Amino acid sequence: TVRANLFLWHWRARIVVSDIDGTITRSDVFGQLLPTLGRDWSHAGVAALFSNIAKHGYHMLYLTSRPVGWANRTRSYITNLQQDDVMLPRGPMLMSPHRLLAALQSEVIARRPDIFKTQCLDDIRQ
Repeated sequence: TVRANLFLWHWRARIVVSDIDGTITRSDVFGQLLPTLGRDWSHAGVAALFSNIAKHGYHMLYLTSRPVGWANRTRSYITNLQQDDVMLPRGPMLMSPHRLLAALQSEVIARRPDIFKTQCLDDIRQ
């Protein structure tokens, strides 16, 4: 069985792109690991902020250099993050096509997740 989420937006839709680690979460590494252990590591108020953005007619697009093998875990985190009865808006999630070690090398060791993210955003723009 294959499951997918499809987001169909008008070609003139207003989109806000957000990173996950270090933007929604308080840090890159702990933001990836601690939620899997049941610990909230999100910035306070991020759900309210993003919900306000969505209420003003913007669509959220989540971009992360997490490995594609973590897609279910990351999607579950975004879908279930709740702060004071406010949840993050739904939106597509773009992930690194690399495996865990290559993604960690880029994000944590080389500290260059911008290479993947810039290329990804350029591809979307075209």
